[in-house]
Amino acid sequence: MSKLASLIRQTEIIKLAKRKSFDWETLDRHLARKEEELGHQLCISKRTFNRDLSEIASLFGIAISFDFKTALYSIVPEDSSEENTQLLEAFDMLQVFGQKGKVPSYLLFEERKAKGTEHLTSILAAIQKQKLVNIQYEKYWMWELEDRTLKPLALKEFKQRWYLLSLDEKNKFKVFGLDRIRNLEILQEGYQVSQHMDFERYFKDVFGIINSPGNPVEEVILTFTEFKGRYIKSLPLHSSQEILVDDGSMLTIRLQVKIEYELIAEILSHGDEVRVEGPERLRGLVRKKAGNVGAGRIK
Repeated sequence: MSKLASLIRQTEIIKLAKRKSFDWETLDRHLARKEEELGHQLCISKRTFNRDLSEIASLFGIAISFDFKTALYSIVPEDSSEENTQLLEAFDMLQVFGQKGKVPSYLLFEERKAKGTEHLTSILAAIQKQKLVNIQYEKYWMWELEDRTLKPLALKEFKQRWYLLSLDEKNKFKVFGLDRIRNLEILQEGYQVSQHMDFERYFKDVFGIINSPGNPVEEVILTFTEFKGRYIKSLPLHSSQEILVDDGSMLTIRLQVKIEYELIAEILSHGDEVRVEGPERLRGLVRKKAGNVGAGRIK
């Protein structure tokens, strides 16, 4: 059995487990159906299945266990990570056109610039080995490339773009968009950091990448039209999102965040389907950018 077939089978096991708990017979029927759809040998023995569970935990960070009381297999939330969901989505897309080696004419992708993902492997290697990197960086407001030597610390994704979190030559924290890195070289010189940053805490109170020192966390209240509210409920703007009103005609939410440029830009992107209820400072900033916030559908 090929490695590709094993990966396809394991992703199908994960997708089934994400939908519901299952018994062996349900899994066997699911794999038999997918075997016919995908053209790969997927049906397996229980011995191979147990080996798959071990590899799924190792490769995808998802623990699936058997409950003797219910006689069902299910995901163990406390031992699993949801951060690999995008990897599974990417693998699904590869399966769509991987066999023929090209994108079929009936699969239409959004036109977009490269995201800089070609640098991901090199940056990850530099972080793991604690090696300095030299980059040529293109700032949107400059005509010339900027040459920087950095201590790479971590990578963060926001709105389908990847960002390098690093310390610069003066040990100041800096963020660089990978899509604007024109050249990257891992240097032989290593580095050490005196104190490791808690990035989960650092980004906890911000929407996006910008986190201005001294900027306070504020209570932000936003009201959306009923239609737009459906999207906001299905894909929350921030982990702190709390629903205050959901009466079928509008949705009002509360966020606990810092007011930064990216939050203002997000609010403006929803046009006349959002109204800023507070704080007044944010209302003023949005009004200044938009001209007259709240003059559309929401009254």
